Amino acid sequence: MKGSFKHSIEGERIYLREITLQDADNREYCRWMNDKQVTQYTESRFQRNTAKTLRSFISQMSNDDNVFFAIISKDNNKHIGNIKIGPINKIHNFAYVGLIIGDKSYWNKGYGTEVIRLVVDYAFAELCIHKLIAGVYSNNVGSLRAFTKSGFATEGIIKKKYLFDGEFMDEIIFGIINTSADPCLTHSGGSGMRRSPKGLMNP
Repeated sequence: MKGSFKHSIEGERIYLREITLQDADNREYCRWMNDKQVTQYTESRFQRNTAKTLRSFISQMSNDDNVFFAIISKDNNKHIGNIKIGPINKIHNFAYVGLIIGDKSYWNKGYGTEVIRLVVDYAFAELCIHKLIAGVYSNNVGSLRAFTKSGFATEGIIKKKYLFDGEFMDEIIFGIINTSADPCLTHSGGSGMRRSPKGLMNP
C-alpha cells in the first residue's frame, strides 16, 4: 500500500487511498473531470472544474459522513478515478456508493467491478455498514453491469428523474446488504452502540 492513510484498500490491479487536496493539482484529474463523456452521468457535467473547485469538493467530503477514495492503478501509480462511500447514515447504518473511472483507457476492462467489490468488502468489514445503495442512470450500461456483477440487486426504479440529452431518464436503485453472521456494529438496548466501526464515530 502506498503511503499512510486512515482508509486504504489494496486490490489485484488497483489500490484505493483517501483522496487529498494535493490530488486536485493533478492536471489529468482536472482534465477528465471536464471531459463530457466521462462526466455525462454525474452532476459535475454542469460546471467547469478547476483545481480550486476540486479542492473545494475534496474538503467538503473530508468528514465522518464520507469516505472518499482515489482509485490508483498499481502498474504505474496513476490516479484513474474516484469512488465514494457516503453520505453514511449512522442512525440506520446505511450508505451510498458513487464512482467515476476518469481515465478512459481503463474503461471496459472490469476496473469498475473490481473497485466496487473492494469497497463493498471494506464498508461491511471495516466500517460496519449494514447496507449500501447506489443510484444509476438507466442508460449507463457500464455502471449497471458493474453493480450487478458486484452483487447488488435492483431494488427499484425512479421514473423519468434525470434530464439527459433532452430526454428524461429513469434512475435504477441498487442495494446490497451485509449478511455477516457477526456484524461488527450492533445496538445495545438503547444505550448506544458497541464495537465502533473503524474510523467512524458513534452517535
